[in-house]
Parts: sequence; structure tokens; C-alpha cells
Amino acid sequence: MDLSLLKMVIADQREQYQAKFRSEKMVPRENVACSPKTDLAVAITGPRRAGKSTFALLAVKDIPHAYINFDDERVNLKAEDLNQVVEAFYSLYPDAENWIFDEIQNVQGWERFVSRIVQSKKVIITGSNSKLLSGELATSLTGRHLDARIFPFSFREYLKYLDYSPGAYTTRSVSTIKKHLEEYLARGGYPTAYKSDSGFYLALYSDILQKDILARYRPKRPQELKDLARLLLSNSGLEVSFNKLKIAFNIASANTVGKYVAYLEAAFLIFTVNRFSFKLKEQLLAPKKIYCIDTGLAATIAPSTSTGKGRLMENLVAIELSRRAAWKKDSQLCYWKDYSGHEVDFITLEGGKPKQAIQSCYDVSNPLTLEREIKSLRLGMKELRLKNGVVLTWDEEKKVKQPGSEILLIPLWKWLLEP
Repeated sequence: MDLSLLKMVIADQREQYQAKFRSEKMVPRENVACSPKTDLAVAITGPRRAGKSTFALLAVKDIPHAYINFDDERVNLKAEDLNQVVEAFYSLYPDAENWIFDEIQNVQGWERFVSRIVQSKKVIITGSNSKLLSGELATSLTGRHLDARIFPFSFREYLKYLDYSPGAYTTRSVSTIKKHLEEYLARGGYPTAYKSDSGFYLALYSDILQKDILARYRPKRPQELKDLARLLLSNSGLEVSFNKLKIAFNIASANTVGKYVAYLEAAFLIFTVNRFSFKLKEQLLAPKKIYCIDTGLAATIAPSTSTGKGRLMENLVAIELSRRAAWKKDSQLCYWKDYSGHEVDFITLEGGKPKQAIQSCYDVSNPLTLEREIKSLRLGMKELRLKNGVVLTWDEEKKVKQPGSEILLIPLWKWLLEP
């Protein structure tokens, strides 16, 4: 690539993001740090268009920095050409100690380059693939990188975007919060979606499939993968068996289905939740639950998901629990089910041990529904030796006590706004 053209592209990109910062509201992200140091890179991962670039640039906006976005179609570089970026950076921004490489996974073989640069510069890399730090870079940067995971906006961040502060929980404010939660459930957490119609999600879905999955992994039967992706989004929150999916789509093997699911998960389109078991083998063999990374995306791509607010609510709870788990390095998320079919939607783990049992149920006004949810929760709590459980509802709040245990019914809005 011609060096003068590369410098022009880099200068153009800076002009674009500076204009964006001047014209748009920037919302600080919660509980995610970005503090690069020489010989200690920061790797920011997360879904495409979720705000990774903005997060990185906000971290360095008041100090000298250089930035390049490899998702720009004008940037046509191979690994052996990456030193041109170094030349361009030194020419354009000689005082910059912080270097940002955005969507660098687009350049095959980039790992050695970053491993060399990080020894003398403060480096931030971003990527729309959860495997960004696998392979060679993970080996060469062992102990010399920090991970930061960016999700679409949380409900708290969404309210900040709207410039709404709940304050005291008066009747009026609770009504307003619930109205905003209804909107958030349908619109999702992508800021760009708030400024456009559903065409944004259609384009985002296409980009994830084409750029982050098909172009990267080049499956032999791409239509199989596309069909599977749409089915999984349509069945968000339900158990899926790789063997059954193999038969349903006439796919060669369950292993191939597993690969397809791994591709979708690596690209942050979906995430999987394993069934909890004290035996690791049982955990791996049991059916998994699949959730979409964003409720607005799920409701647009798989409209059947939006027919029940309960399904979207469960998906939203799964996203929030995954976000909170990402804040703690030893946290995990599972679900529980016994041989009789009783199920607890979510079990949070810390250090591999069960910490909390959570049910998601939109409407518990029917006493039989509430009885069913609490019965499953109690059975799960008993087996996992947990004394406290939670049922997340749309607006019901109370305590259900029995000897040796306590179950809290908490409105979803209140739980989402917890510190």
C-alpha cells in the first residue's frame, strides 16, 4: 500500500472520530478499565458496533495518541506491510506514545507485529472476535496484556444516554423507568440503533455473518451456517442439542454443528450457557442454552422471539449476568435442571462454586405460575446448597420465606439498576 495514501487514510479517520466526539453524546462505560502501559497491552473485545473504538479513544483523548481502523476498505495491508503503519504514525504523530489498532484481526498474522511494538509503545488493540488473544499473541504476551470486554449498552448506560437519572423511586419515576425499560427491551443496547430504523440491525447481522464469520472461517456450506444462526436466534433461551440440530439441518455431524456454534459465539452474535453439574463431563455433554448478544438484534432478526416479552426478558437477564461475570475473572454463568424437568434459569458461579440462583418470569400474577417458579428454584437451591434465591419479575416485589431459605421477588428494573 502506498505510504502517502495510508497517511491520508489515518488522517481521515482521526478527522472522522473527532467530528463524532464533537457532535454526539459519549457515554462512559461501566466497570471496564483501559490503562495501557509500555509492555502491557490492552485487548478490547466485543460485538461489532458495540462501542469498542469509542471506548478506546475516550481513554486516550486527552493525551497524544495515534489510531488506525483496519476495517476501513482503503486499508489493504498484509502482515509484512504493517511496518508502514509505524512509519505513518511517526510521521503524523511523532509525540504519540499510545497507539490504537482497531479491528486488527482483519490482518492475518498481525500477532508478531503487536508483540514487537508493545515493548516500546502503549498499545490498545480491539477486535470483534473473542479469540483475539488466542494462539501466537497469547503465547508471546503471556502476563503482558489486560482484557476488556465491551457489551452493547446496559440499561444503566441506556438511561445515561437519554440523560435520565432515576433519583428517588417515587411512583412517577418508577413509571418512567418501566417505560424506558420497555423501549430498551425492544430497541436493544446499540447506540446507532437509536438514531436509525430496524435497517441498522439487518445490516449489523449481515456484517457479522459475512465479515466476522464466513470470511474468517470459510465454511464449506455457508448456507447451513446461516440457517442455523437464524434458528438459534429464534430459539433464544431454549435448550439446544447439537445432535438434534444435525438431524434437523442434515448437517454432516454434531461436531460440525459445534463448530458453527463456536463461530457464532466467537463473533459475539450469540453466547452459550452450560447446564450446571458437579461433574465436568456431564456439563459438557448436556444441552446448552443459546442467547443473543442483544435483545434489539434478536427481536429484529428473529421476530418470533419478540412475540413474548418473557423470552426477551430472559435474554436480557442473561446478557446482564454475562456482563457482570465479565467484570469478575472467576465468575461463570450456568443453568440448572433436574431429571424431572424442574429448571432454574441461571446459576451464577464464583470460583467454580454456585453463588446465586435466579429465575426470570415476566408475569407471576397467576398463583400457579409463581408456585411453579418457586418450586423449581427451591429444588435447585437445595441441591446446590444455596440459602437465597431470586425471581426477577416485571413489577412484582416481595419476600417468600421458608425455614432455611429466602426467595426475593425483584422487579427487573430495580435489579438492572443495582450498583
